[in-house]
Amino acid sequence: MDKKLRMPDIEDLARKWKALAERRREHFNDLYNSGRWRRYYRQHSFMAQMNETARMADAWTKVAYSARLSPA
Repeated sequence: MDKKLRMPDIEDLARKWKALAERRREHFNDLYNSGRWRRYYRQHSFMAQMNETARMADAWTKVAYSARLSPA
């Protein structure tokens, strides 16, 4: 019996990574709004992490959108 290895759909993967990036962005926003970030970060490193998190969330949004538009 031959079992084929099922490859995950690229759109599905992109949506999962996008959701993870959005959860991370929400987490950083919560840290910022509550002021708890001061317990874990210095201002410069926190702002750098927050910017990188926002950049990655935006990038995964673009990837998920383009994966949805691409032909199968």
